[in-house]
Amino acid sequence: MGKSVVVIGAGIAGMSAAFDLQSAGYEVTVIESGNFVGGRMADQDINGINVHTGASVIFSFNKAMFDLIDELGISDDLYAFPDKNEGYNVEHGDETYKLKLTFDPIFLLTHPAFGFKTKAKLAALLPDMIKAGLQTDPCMMHTAAHLDDENVTDYITRKVTKEFLEKYVEPYFRAPWHWEPEQISRAYLLSLLGHIVGGKLLSFKTGIGHLSRTLGNRLDVKLNTRVVEAGYDDSGCRLTIEHDGATEAVTCDFVVCAIPGTLVNSVVKGLSTDAEAFFDTVRYNRGARIYYAVDGVQLQPRDTWFTRHSACKFSLFYAMPTDSLVPEGFKQPQYLQCELSPQLSEAIEKEGGQQRLDSYVRDELERLCPEAAGKVTAVAEQWWDNMLTEWYPGYTKGMAEFLKQQEDTPARMYFCGDYLSQSHTGGACASGRGVAAAIRRHWE
Repeated sequence: MGKSVVVIGAGIAGMSAAFDLQSAGYEVTVIESGNFVGGRMADQDINGINVHTGASVIFSFNKAMFDLIDELGISDDLYAFPDKNEGYNVEHGDETYKLKLTFDPIFLLTHPAFGFKTKAKLAALLPDMIKAGLQTDPCMMHTAAHLDDENVTDYITRKVTKEFLEKYVEPYFRAPWHWEPEQISRAYLLSLLGHIVGGKLLSFKTGIGHLSRTLGNRLDVKLNTRVVEAGYDDSGCRLTIEHDGATEAVTCDFVVCAIPGTLVNSVVKGLSTDAEAFFDTVRYNRGARIYYAVDGVQLQPRDTWFTRHSACKFSLFYAMPTDSLVPEGFKQPQYLQCELSPQLSEAIEKEGGQQRLDSYVRDELERLCPEAAGKVTAVAEQWWDNMLTEWYPGYTKGMAEFLKQQEDTPARMYFCGDYLSQSHTGGACASGRGVAAAIRRHWE
């Protein structure tokens, strides 16, 4: 049996697969079109500000990822965020209140923002949460396919109240994930809530990209190299790659395709009709984030999430006087972090304004933080066309069918990524490690 593997994409899914296959004796090459490893689990220096390329935290229930961290010997480099018992600020129209990042029933039952009806009906949510906690893997959405029958808005309104939807669920979906609850299946919500009670949030002492950098240093990664086309048959795989304007033909025994699902049909040739149809169902949301470095005034810590009842252009606004979780040797300035609302991001995309985000929100920034007016020294803009997989009703069931076919059938090309697992880095890691295990199971 041949043992050469090309992994397309150096995100955490692709590199997790590559590491496991390399450890098992395969000759592995990772090809990445960008100029850094990690995808959406990395740090970048943009205009003197260290920014996250996507994820900013690791959930404590990411078992496959923590196993990998142990295997790499970097467990001591983890940083656990302290529990924030008072919660985060949420602005809901004229009302401001606190929410915790984790689901805390006692906190909610004594919360002044929720009325008696909401508190009385919260108990109806607990049996579904408990079942989901027992039946689902929080890193693999296909285990929640049996719950993929209703959107979050309809489910929470029916099960609890519209008040709980708007004041609790909506800010969580808008701030970290850039979704609105009517877009997402209840399968996603329950697979998360079933495991997040008592959960912890972590990162690395030298930034969220530490895991990706460690993997990149142990793998053969070719940056700034694009796969123009990839094909396969029973004998192996053939790729056309492009680097510095020159193209090259590459052959290998297996390919692990770890690019966004929306790009697969344009790169991979020879897919079955059913596979092509599945990849046509993959959707991602768009997203936009801006960091502002501020000098000449001392910022005060602030964190606020905004619901649709607020007129704010942001879904999230942070003021960070200090941030020590950055790569070794980097001096991070104090900064303001702003996540644009889903509605504003959609409008920007329609107008083609993805490269001038600051022009849309500088007035809002100075309204929320007037002391920063005239004190901004640098701006770092980020725009994602493929930010997070959109787990719309019906998608999880279709994904589960595709994944079962991949798990059951030996092939020369395998697929992994967040769109086949979960919309967090732990899911992407679990997907990559799962694909590596499938290749070994099928071919060894």
